[in-house]
Amino acid sequence: MTAEIHQLEVAPGPGRVATPQLRTLVVCDIADSTALVERMGDQNAANIIRKHDRLARALIEQHRGREIDKTDGFLLLFERPVQAAAFALDYQRALKHMSAADGVVVRARVGIHMGDVVIWENSPEDVARGAKPIEVEGLVKPVAARLAQLAKPQQILMSSAAAGIAHRAEGELGRDATAHVRWETHGRYRFKGIPEPIEVVEVGDTEFAPLHAPKSGRTAKRVLPWWRRPLTLAAEAAMLVIAVGVGAWFLLQSPPTLAFGARDWVVVGGLHNLTTDKLFDQSVDSALRISLEQSQYVNVLPELSVRQTLQRMELNPDKATVNRAVGSQIALRDGARALILPMVAEIGGRVRVTAEVIDPNTQATVYSVSADGVGAQSVLPSLDSVSKQLRGKLGEALAMVSKQSMPLAHVATANLNALKAYSLGDAAYSVLDLNTAEAYFNEALQIDPHFALARVSLALIYYAQNRPDKALKEMRAAQADPARLSPREALYVDAWVTNFLAPRKALEKWKVLATVYPDYFRGVGASAFFIWSDSNDFTAAIPYLRQAAAPENPHRAISEYLLGTLHAEAGHYADAMKAFSRAIADGLRNQYSYYAAAYAAQRQFPKALSILGSPGTGDASIVDANIRIAIALDQGNWPTASVPGNVTPASAPGDSSSPGTSLDITDLSLRAIDGAPAKAQTAALAGYIDNVGKTLASADIAMRSDLKFRVVLAGYLAAHAGDVQLAQRALAIAKADPSDIPLLDNLRDVAEAEIQRVSGRPQNALAILKPLVNGSELYVTHVVMMDAYADAHANVDALAQARWLASHRGRAYFENTVDQLLTPFNVAQSNLALLDEAEFSLALGDKPAAREALAKFTRAWPDLGRSGFTAARVNKLAAGL
Repeated sequence: MTAEIHQLEVAPGPGRVATPQLRTLVVCDIADSTALVERMGDQNAANIIRKHDRLARALIEQHRGREIDKTDGFLLLFERPVQAAAFALDYQRALKHMSAADGVVVRARVGIHMGDVVIWENSPEDVARGAKPIEVEGLVKPVAARLAQLAKPQQILMSSAAAGIAHRAEGELGRDATAHVRWETHGRYRFKGIPEPIEVVEVGDTEFAPLHAPKSGRTAKRVLPWWRRPLTLAAEAAMLVIAVGVGAWFLLQSPPTLAFGARDWVVVGGLHNLTTDKLFDQSVDSALRISLEQSQYVNVLPELSVRQTLQRMELNPDKATVNRAVGSQIALRDGARALILPMVAEIGGRVRVTAEVIDPNTQATVYSVSADGVGAQSVLPSLDSVSKQLRGKLGEALAMVSKQSMPLAHVATANLNALKAYSLGDAAYSVLDLNTAEAYFNEALQIDPHFALARVSLALIYYAQNRPDKALKEMRAAQADPARLSPREALYVDAWVTNFLAPRKALEKWKVLATVYPDYFRGVGASAFFIWSDSNDFTAAIPYLRQAAAPENPHRAISEYLLGTLHAEAGHYADAMKAFSRAIADGLRNQYSYYAAAYAAQRQFPKALSILGSPGTGDASIVDANIRIAIALDQGNWPTASVPGNVTPASAPGDSSSPGTSLDITDLSLRAIDGAPAKAQTAALAGYIDNVGKTLASADIAMRSDLKFRVVLAGYLAAHAGDVQLAQRALAIAKADPSDIPLLDNLRDVAEAEIQRVSGRPQNALAILKPLVNGSELYVTHVVMMDAYADAHANVDALAQARWLASHRGRAYFENTVDQLLTPFNVAQSNLALLDEAEFSLALGDKPAAREALAKFTRAWPDLGRSGFTAARVNKLAAGL
């Protein structure tokens, strides 16, 4: 075989040594070869050995190895540990079959180690004199030889470094090749001539391999754990530790070899389970994540981010193993500083949990920490210990580790079966398989009813399914078990419960959560959303969304989309378009209504309609329907601004959030603009107020804020139509409460101001409205201010309000008003404001400004300017100009 086939970097000539390379060496040694010759005689033994050599060389070629040297056995070179392990297994099987066929027992010992080696070619002259063509040197060679010497006949012994990588990649060998393969950890051995003890792992075929720890010998001594040593030795060791411990700490502490800083990211790889207990497979790595996530110093890359990166690497996330090589690639791609590889093994009757910290740049192990105990029940306490050790190794202050480390049994569950169900539910939730996730989380709660994290996950599923009453029930149940939540999760749950019960108070809680845990994307994203949706404070929400749109967030597309929405509301359209583009590039699908609206706000209607698609496509939600209506109105297509026929109910029929109720109030708001008879308007509004009022009286607390917003909006429209009594009845039904969100208070003040205005008291109306103007006030606030200034004959101030309305089209489209109920009304007002601007300018004697404003209006709504409900106003202006 040639060096090219094996991709080996061999020094090209005599005397020229190549750079050290990471390779795997195998030493095969025929057991009792001298006795074999004595039994069979020289000739017969030579025939058997030649047959052995032919068999071995065929397998070397099959597994892409290279023969370096030959005595009683072989010294072999492989590129990867899994190739070496595959060769060794097939080699032992082949020897078993050969022995059975020839009636001669030929058995071998095999040692495998991995590390840096130097490879070079000998000169032709040296080869002619008997030298080997290829030379290999490095500490790997004596270690592999010592492992082979330690092994029993038919036994394959590997160093843990080689075994860990090979075991993770054994899936490459195929199901048939690994059907009877077992991995056993035999503990640490100290080898003659090797400075540090080495952990030894056996891989073997269960049909014939010994699968027992080899005994200590002349060249290898097993390192017994403390609990197996004589008491006198333990006492001596304790005295020695007391004598030199403090000094040794300062003298021997070496600086960290991994550049890790506060809030850097780690990837948690797949569990390497060397036990026969499959329960660990779906629980240990999940538990390690939960434990590490308590830290404010170490950030753990979410599991969904890992899956997404595997897909970009063209690997199947459901089948790929996040081992040393794959995990390092994920870390490099996602900007993580370290890879953590957990392992569970049975050693000397105890269960040991180990975690290696890997530098993804070199794939080298930087640190390794472990803890052990008796039985499966010891695994979670061991993980607690391992997590603390890891955090300390990565540079976190020990005081913070102690302060921010609650046992897994408290912040998750003490039951591994419950933890496994939770892990499976979390995996289903990450790919939006909500029904499967719900079933797993419920299973986890059946096993451990106090598993608070499972309740939080259930609540989020119910909230996504628009079942706020069930979501609140689960969040309150989690909140009732504060000892079963980490401080971060406790803050998160508290914010949610408060958001349902007293939304105004929740805003500060969301801000605290986002400030204390800036890399907790679930909390930061929720904080931004509720700051915007409950108070329209888009300026305050934007920085949080920038945090939530970090590359490490698997849901960053949603954060980018909302960031684009808020930039558009602020009128920063270039920033908005960049954010929308990033959201789509990051995988956002079928949620383009706000993206289309951003173009519409700039009057780029062909692009808006192209993105939105035709009726019958898109979000098919109430929000989508209202934005479609607004875009139609914005182009002056008043008669075609109808409700799409494919709108999906947000919840059960009859709820206040069903399409009929939401879109009815949208229609009523437009009737307030297009000159519909006041009597007809108030009759329809009275029916609406009574209907929603009845629903409000018996509604669950989680729904009350949205219902009150609808009733108060109807009250404003009733006042605008001149029915003060109906408006006051609506406000009485949706009476004020200290817990009401700022947006609802703003709308209630607008309704009160409109009552004052239509009652002939415009100055009272302005006294109510002026304090509201703080940059997050509702768009309709300025509509009523403009009308109040006009009624007070303050045309200069009225003109300023008209210009504000015409120029803040982002605010008209994007302020969050419960299913975007006010968006069509606002957008219509942004166009009518041009007509208002023309009228106020003419009243002030500024005909050029009036002509310019009128021209803008007739370009925006050409048909309505000629024959629609605005025709009389347009004609009057034209006559005056």
